[in-house]
Amino acid sequence: MSRAPVCLLCLLLVVLGAGCGTSADRDRARAAALTLYAATERHDGATACAQMSPSLRAQLVDDHGSPCAKAVLKVKLHGRTPAAIRVYADAAEVRFAGGDTVFLGDTREGWRVEALGCRPDGPGPYKCEEQA
Repeated sequence: MSRAPVCLLCLLLVVLGAGCGTSADRDRARAAALTLYAATERHDGATACAQMSPSLRAQLVDDHGSPCAKAVLKVKLHGRTPAAIRVYADAAEVRFAGGDTVFLGDTREGWRVEALGCRPDGPGPYKCEEQA
């Protein structure tokens, strides 16, 4: 096998492993998740809800029977420092050190949280406190 195909294959694997998002996308996704979690810690439900997708806000209201700003303060969230951020086109994942994982989507309003309070559930998918 010649060196060119091997080098091309290695480059392709590196690019695929890095995800498709830019550093600006990662920064914006991290900021949205961090803002939401910090707001709930300060008991600022309005700011937390502003970081959510419309569908997550609606689901939260349905699940708790109260306005989003009150309902989000009832959700058990864990984490303060984002440890890993991955962006794949219009979806992102932010993992908090020693805490939750948050899933986001790139909307017309910018990066917005679509699932929060997520934790691995064995070999299966994540179990989330709330998701759209």
